[in-house]
Order: sequence, then C-alpha cells, then structure tokens
Amino acid sequence: MELDYELPQMKYPEQKGLVSIIVPIYNTKETYLKECLDSIFVQTFANWEAILVNDGSTDNTKEIIDEYAKKDSRFVAIHKQNEGTLLARKTGLENSRGEFIANLDHDDTYDSQFLKKMHAKITEVNADFVYCKRSGFYTSQATDCKWNAEAYKNLTLVLPWQKVSLLTWDKLIKREIYAKVRFPNMHLTAGEDPVQIIQVAYYSKSVAFIPEYLYFHRPEGISSVFNPASTIKSVIAMDKLLKDFFNDRLPKEVENVFFRVYKQNVLYCYYMLDKKTRTEFKNELEPHLPDCIKLAKLDMKIPLFLASKGIIFPLKLRNFIRLKIYLPIKKQVNRIFFS
Repeated sequence: MELDYELPQMKYPEQKGLVSIIVPIYNTKETYLKECLDSIFVQTFANWEAILVNDGSTDNTKEIIDEYAKKDSRFVAIHKQNEGTLLARKTGLENSRGEFIANLDHDDTYDSQFLKKMHAKITEVNADFVYCKRSGFYTSQATDCKWNAEAYKNLTLVLPWQKVSLLTWDKLIKREIYAKVRFPNMHLTAGEDPVQIIQVAYYSKSVAFIPEYLYFHRPEGISSVFNPASTIKSVIAMDKLLKDFFNDRLPKEVENVFFRVYKQNVLYCYYMLDKKTRTEFKNELEPHLPDCIKLAKLDMKIPLFLASKGIIFPLKLRNFIRLKIYLPIKKQVNRIFFS
C-alpha cells in the first residue's frame, strides 16, 4: 500500500503546542454527540481545534456540528460522502494543523482534564505518544510498559492488547509520527484503529502512560456495532502492513501474536458472512484455514472444520461446545493442577 497523501506539517508558530482532535461522525444519537462535543468544549487545556467530520450522515448531524462551529471557531465542521470511519479520520487529519493529534469517537467523552494531562505528559518526557486508562473497554489491560529500541518488540506489546491498546482514542500522538501512517483506500467501520496504531507503534521510539481514567467509552454506542466484513478487511490491511514493515519476513514473535489474536478470529468472522460476501475474501483467508483449525481451541476447532467442509458456520454449536464441553474441562484441569 503506497502512501497516497502527505500529512500537512506545521507552518506557523501558533501551531506549536496545538492539539488537533479528530472526530469522525456518522448517524450517532443526538444526545451522545452533544455530550461528546461538550466534553471537548469544557477542556481545561484551551489550545485545541476539533475537526468534526460528518461522514455522510442522514440524520441531523450536519446541523449539530455547524451549530458548534458557529459557537466556537475552534470547532471545524467538514461534510463529506460516506466512506467509513478510517477515511473520515484521514480527512480530519488532512485538515488539521496541530503539533499533536488526538482522536475521539462520536459517542464517547473526554474527562475535562484529558488534554491538559496528556499534553503535559507528552511534552514533559518528549514521548512520541502518550496513553491513559479508559472506561468501558478493556480497562484492566491499560498499564505502563517499557518501550523497546526494536520495533518488532513494540508490536508484540500492542498486537495482543496486553500492555498498550490498539485504540486511537486513548492516546495523544505527535504529528510527526502520524504523518507516517498510511490509510488503505477501503471502507472500514470496524477495525480501523488497529490499522493506524500498529503503524504508530512501529514508528515510535518512546511512549508514556498516565494511570488515570481520562477517556470514557460508551460500549452500547453505535460505533461499537460488530461488523464482520469490516473486521476482515482490517486484518487483511494489517497483515499487508506488517509484511511491508519486515519485507515479507515477519519476526516469529510478531507472526505468532498476529496469528493467535487475529487470524483465528478473522476466520470466525469469515464464516459469519453470507456465501456471496464470503467470495470477496476467499483467496485471502482460506489458505490459512488448516493451520487455524489445527491451533484453535476446541470450541472453534469443530465449527471451523465443519465450515471448511461446506456446512454453514454452526454458531450455536460453537457456543454449546464452549459452555458444555470446553469450559467445564478447562475448569476441571485447573482444579487438578493449580488448586
């Protein structure tokens, strides 16, 4: 994937210290959107701009963000045709000016001191990006970590989400790092964050952590809706990026984590699609099926094997195996060996 644009760099002194907040928006609940934008408006750190990208919404998003832009010039409203969250975020970046980049989902909110504390931390330690704890989404896994000189080791920290999340919205990132991020020309509404953050992790030399809940994710929001086709596209894009980083020879540690966390799960998504949609990904994914069946846990092994033989993916069977066979056996083994 070639870099098809260049992120504008800072040209004027007043851009120093400026934080650009990118907010892609598509048909979100009015009260959620207003709460989101209000959480920007009340920030105790005043040197920000919020790029509000209306990604072809069919509700009253246009009127709402135009109203905020009229109320405060730091809000910039952009209206475009629907192309998905990933490309909406790209549009926001192309129209941003800040030294630092932040992201906010259209149905989430910031703590009032999010920008103040994140900006203070990233400038204090001169990190390439800083991240914080966030509520509502894998909060227990947000923890401090030692960044490495070798990029592949950092990827093994972010890919399994054990130390640093693959989310964009709990982070503040230097513009010079984000300028290296490539955006595949694909319509993504799910999995768009990992496509960006694996690149941020690869190019970053240092990272800092704030052990405070400064970002509030709304799990029931519309952006949380699971989309198997978009998830598959995201993993395919990630696979191509990783191979490009390492000239098609992935370090074993990266390959193992990527296979374990993503390629097995993406086949689960694959067999949730109807047959017509599935053909779009057939050549990309089916060669990996034998290895995935071999390495999968029992609750995935049997359904994936049946699906590979042309049987419609038996989701209820998978759940039955997991609840009635796999988990009881695992519990019994743990009792015998670890109690």
